[in-house]
Parts: sequence; structure tokens; C-alpha cells
Amino acid sequence: MSRLPARTATAAASALLVLSGTLTACANPQSGDTGSDKKSASEICPTADTKGTIKIGMSSPLAVFAPLLLGIETGAFGKAGIDVEIEKIPSAESLPLVARGQLDAQMTSLSSAHFNTLKDGVDVRWIVPMDKQQKIPAGTPVPGYWSRKDVVGSATSPDLSKLKGADVATPTGGTGVSGLILDNALKKTGLGINDVKLSSPLVGPDALNGLANGAVSAAWISAPLEVEAAKNPDLVPIAGYEPGVTGTAIMAGRTLLDRPEVAVKFTQVLSQVTAKYLDGDYRKDPETVRLLAAAEEVDESTIKESALLVFQPEFSMDGTEKFADDLQAFSLKRGELEYEEPLDSADLIDTRITEAASSCDSAVG
Repeated sequence: MSRLPARTATAAASALLVLSGTLTACANPQSGDTGSDKKSASEICPTADTKGTIKIGMSSPLAVFAPLLLGIETGAFGKAGIDVEIEKIPSAESLPLVARGQLDAQMTSLSSAHFNTLKDGVDVRWIVPMDKQQKIPAGTPVPGYWSRKDVVGSATSPDLSKLKGADVATPTGGTGVSGLILDNALKKTGLGINDVKLSSPLVGPDALNGLANGAVSAAWISAPLEVEAAKNPDLVPIAGYEPGVTGTAIMAGRTLLDRPEVAVKFTQVLSQVTAKYLDGDYRKDPETVRLLAAAEEVDESTIKESALLVFQPEFSMDGTEKFADDLQAFSLKRGELEYEEPLDSADLIDTRITEAASSCDSAVG
């Protein structure tokens, strides 16, 4: 598997917004005319003989991509006859490649650009979600927005109204999922994203340093840097993902959508490694820790100290349409989309792959 330094999955979302014109020109002329889209979940079951190559664009080996990373690290995909090739490339660059058929899919986060591709008639569909956020106690050190005690008070009861007019750094300039999370958190105090001053985007160590030295009053701290943030007694977590779908997604292009049996077998491998390695508190399992540390290129201590993520082997698409609806509504309000009336988010989602992966007999042994 290809490696590169970790960065937030949403960091490229704002750059994706400029791609719609390019994507229109790149749209695959086949556009689903093979009949594969008309097959039901029961008609796309893989067999032991189902084989194929899937080329996936991924910016970084992030913790939220753990099932995919483990499938590669353990060789599970290869054993099932699925050759997964990872292209080290930012999401902003991988989307047009998926549209042209040069990549089969993205491992990414749902963004405004995906809605613009839908409007332009480009075949890119959300086929598999990743983690499911669980409800966590206030003050738990997790990836998301952090502030300082001198700004919002304690970690267990932060006062986000103190951020009114303050400088806040997001990885995307306030667009996409990270912008929606900030807006939702501020709404609880009667504010919104327009009530803070969005600084130039800060990502990775720059965000943590900017927050610690007072350059900004709040910043998005991406995994695994929440481990370092938690070591600073002056910093406090203030907003993260709501329970449920997080938007982390495998977005498939036409070259994979036209091979649904391969996509289903790929998903069955994801389910297999999730059940084997990510059940319960995997941070206490030495083998899982070793594999994840190698796959994410971090120390084993980072895996042990990071926030626990929850992955469900069935990879249910329940909640994905509502998540997409909410993101589209926020993006429309922010002027991030190239249209004014909302599209049907269901057209961006294909639930058959995960349904078939669960209901068909396993073809991965």
C-alpha cells in the first residue's frame, strides 16, 4: 500500500469546489448504460471466482479508513481475488480521475463537490460508509474542534458563545463537513458559523500550534493530533461529529459501478476484517494495534491513546441520506453549490452494495 503523511480527510473539500467544470468534460460517456444499475442486491452476489482490480484514490492513511487499511495490510483483499491499488493523491485531484475512469473510487469524505458532480450528471456514488460516531461524554479528547480554557472555560462545560467574533480555523475555510459541525455546535448557543471570523485554513500541526500559541481561539484538530492536544492542560475539545454517520465514504465511479459483484466482494472483505480486528476496544488488542500502526505509519502508542472509533461489519447505509441532505442544505446556504434548488440526495447513494454484502453468501471464505 502507498504511504504518505497523515492529514485530515476533509482538508481538500474546499479545493474540490473548483472542479465541476472539469468534471463535466470528464464525464464517462457510458453513464450506466450497461444495465448494472438496474440489478437488485440479490442479483449482484459475488462468487469465489469473482476477481478484479480496484484503483482507489486516498490522500492519507487515516484512522477512519481502518477497514480498508487493514484489508490491505493483512493481505485479505488479495486472498479474496481483489487487487486493491492505492493512488496517493489529494481528494481534489482524485475526483476528476474517478469521473474519467482512471480511478475506480475515492476513499474520502462527502463534500460539496460530490453534489456538483451529481448536478452535472457525473456517475459517482456513495457505496460504503466507514465509522459510526457514538455518543461520548463532554470533554472526551477526540478529533474535532478544540479551544482554550481561557476562551470557553472547562472541557466538561465549554461556553461556545465566547467564540462570537473570535478567529476560528477550519481545515476547509468553513465549507463541507467540518463547516457543518462548527455551525451545528454554535447553533446550540444561538450563534452560527457566520458569527465567527474564519481564519485562513490550518491543518495538521499548524492547527494545533496556532491554537496553543493564541493565533486562533478555536481550531479543527485532526487525528491523531488529538492525542497531543490532550497533553496540553490549556486546551479543551468543544465540538465533534454528531452520533451516527460521519460522512467518511467510499465514492465509486462508473468503472466500479459497472462491476457491482466486484464491489460487493470488496465490501465483504471490509466486513471480514472489521469483525476480526475492530470489534470492541481494538486498542487493547496487540495484533490490531500492530497492524494499524503499520498501516497508518504511526507509533503503536498513538493507536492505543487515540479516541476509539466504531466500525460496524454490516456497513449499513442507514442515515447516509439524511447526512447528505443536511450537508447539501448547509452547502446551499453557504453558496458552495452551483445550483439553488436541492437535488435528491438519494441519487448520490447506492445502497445495493452493502445490502448485497450482508445478504449474499460470503464469497471471501
